[in-house]
Amino acid sequence: MTGAPHRLPHPVLNQRRGRQRRMWDVATGRYRSVFHTGLPADEAFPAAEQQLRGWLGQKDLDREAFDKGRAQVGPAGELLLVLARNAPDGTQTKRWQLREPKEDGSWMSTLTVHAPGRAREQVRSWFWLDVEFLGAATGPDEHDAPHHRKAGVPRLARRLLETVDARDSIAHLREKPVLVRPSDIDSLIDVLCDPDRRMPSIVAGADPDRDFGAWRRVIEEITRKAAGLASLYLLDPHATEQFNAEIGDSHGVPGGAVRTYLPDVDPASEQDALRHRLLSRPRIEGYEARARALLSGLPRRLSAEALLPRPLTGLSRALLTEEPSAGRPRGTASPGALEAVDALVKENDRLRDNLDAALELVTEAEQTEERLAQRNDELAALSVEFDTANQRAESLEDEVRVLRRRLIQSGHQSDAYAAPEEQTLLPSSFAEVIDRIGELPRIEFTGDIDHPLELDDMPIASSWAQTAWQAVLAMSDYADASAGGSFSGGFFAWCKNPPSGARAISAGKVVAEESETVKSNAKMARRRLLPVPEDVDPSGEAYMWAHIRLGGGAGMSAPRMHYVDDVKNTGKIYIGYLGPHLPVKSTN
Repeated sequence: MTGAPHRLPHPVLNQRRGRQRRMWDVATGRYRSVFHTGLPADEAFPAAEQQLRGWLGQKDLDREAFDKGRAQVGPAGELLLVLARNAPDGTQTKRWQLREPKEDGSWMSTLTVHAPGRAREQVRSWFWLDVEFLGAATGPDEHDAPHHRKAGVPRLARRLLETVDARDSIAHLREKPVLVRPSDIDSLIDVLCDPDRRMPSIVAGADPDRDFGAWRRVIEEITRKAAGLASLYLLDPHATEQFNAEIGDSHGVPGGAVRTYLPDVDPASEQDALRHRLLSRPRIEGYEARARALLSGLPRRLSAEALLPRPLTGLSRALLTEEPSAGRPRGTASPGALEAVDALVKENDRLRDNLDAALELVTEAEQTEERLAQRNDELAALSVEFDTANQRAESLEDEVRVLRRRLIQSGHQSDAYAAPEEQTLLPSSFAEVIDRIGELPRIEFTGDIDHPLELDDMPIASSWAQTAWQAVLAMSDYADASAGGSFSGGFFAWCKNPPSGARAISAGKVVAEESETVKSNAKMARRRLLPVPEDVDPSGEAYMWAHIRLGGGAGMSAPRMHYVDDVKNTGKIYIGYLGPHLPVKSTN
């Protein structure tokens, strides 16, 4: 490890009281790009150093000082600090941090490269670039909230994207949109539906009324600020038509429009389409600057606030705690030399105290970022739920107006405004859902009650609980009809085309089967083997592949209700699990 005396500036450690407030400012001002490549360590580190050296040259900083390992690389106090760590299994990590002082604070650019040992089956080197402005205090108190600037796409990021094969899972990360031809459509849809994709994917359709070359330049310009924050794709005219035909109308990209696809795209669900923002041609033409800001804003925020990939988790702490080679020199030494050594030892002790404080800050920052990422995931999921509910409410209002008009026209004016004979009271918690399931003769909860009660601790639990209850009521109506012989299909078919007056939920929330990936993985499949009465299965367990999406997102913020439909046998539906999303490839 080099540059240790400079790595922990004391003023930074003193700013403790306002650090939670600062996390929110950093999230909006920070540029963060995290990607992986197939480069082994002996290629990844030289590639990073080469681009760093060229980047310093673009800034008119001292590249010779960089080559010689000196910390000071500029006349205004610019420092380039280096931390390195080699693990026993051959895994290597190196971090370069450039600090550029300004009148009102300083810019800090941090590039971390992490490469596994060669013994690993899959070589995947990680690049992690952060750029943020650390502002000076704005008030008389040194702990007052500092002023923050918004970091643009750094030239270092563009240089890296141009020279290494940057990937987000199977998605390509390039400085400019990747051109997609008809032969590439299947690969693009695989990228969009890939459960391991972390970043948004921005896909632009060809404009039928413009020369494609001119349109391509427009798309390159309005996606400039999203470089390194999202995978960028541009469909050629033939590919635009084929893409829309294959992915479906709800998830397509009209000609001349741009769509931002969040992770976990589900083309079979119309409700899922609400998550993926569409920027139409009228909002682009003549408004390129605004379009550029709109297309980069969401990817920037998601990237800054998302949890780091597992290989990068804890690297900051590991780099800080790496022991430097230090100690008293052996042999004889002059009194003056010994005094100098003692001074260095004292300075090292002071730095160690600072290091302990820094590790505390790192731990708190990691915890805050984890909470922030989870809350954002929940808010994004809730936003989709609200959009769907608003649209459903508007559709119901339209139906009510039409029915009232028909009743009035037929002479039944008093009936048009009569109060409903039945009123559904929605629960406010999962505990209430479990209690009220007992009131429904054809629905039985057989799962572990701790899982739904765990959900009740979440801020948006009441919304999820209400969705769960609406699903249970729809299941009850379906089970009654199915057991009575008036309906022969399954629950998905019931929700897709519900009988008149019957309760149902959006068919997009109903998943009749798990993927083959889940079914073929013994660990994931075992989690879906859930309790049932012995008259359903003598083993007392049954695979519950069918489930209801109660919320979007992943992990805790994507609750699910797994069930088995045994109406044709025992006359009941058994709910074996109600809780956070069970493990899949993306969360396992």
